[in-house]
Amino acid sequence: MKNKILALLLALTMVSPVFAYTVGSVNYREILQNYSKAKAVQSEIEDRENSMQRFLLDKEKEFKKIQSPVQKKSFEEQTAKAFAQQQAAYQSFKNKKEKEIDDAIVDAIKSVAIENKIDTVMDARVMFFGAVDITQKVITKLNIGGK
Repeated sequence: MKNKILALLLALTMVSPVFAYTVGSVNYREILQNYSKAKAVQSEIEDRENSMQRFLLDKEKEFKKIQSPVQKKSFEEQTAKAFAQQQAAYQSFKNKKEKEIDDAIVDAIKSVAIENKIDTVMDARVMFFGAVDITQKVITKLNIGGK
């Protein structure tokens, strides 16, 4: 009986490498903060926000110069339409750029995971320990890899 148990344990230890499963982790916030293209996109988004604020300030100055209530009403309607168009264009631009950045990060994570034979990658905020941190490798791939 002892020999059978010993043989079973020996067989399990020989087979266990087949069932090895590697978990990786990334700090998504750190990737965003250190990814050069993400920084550039954030700057572009902020520039567009500032442009919209300048537009409103300029329109406010123009509005103060108008004397006629009818002209004021017309001016408000035109400004509201123009601003709504700017907001829609801004939101579309922002969504597109954020998706591009997110897609590039996900592709880099997948690539680094495959290169390092990692089966699953999780955000570091949900893994306290036990995972291989690939954050720096992902940042390097994004910044040097041209994505």
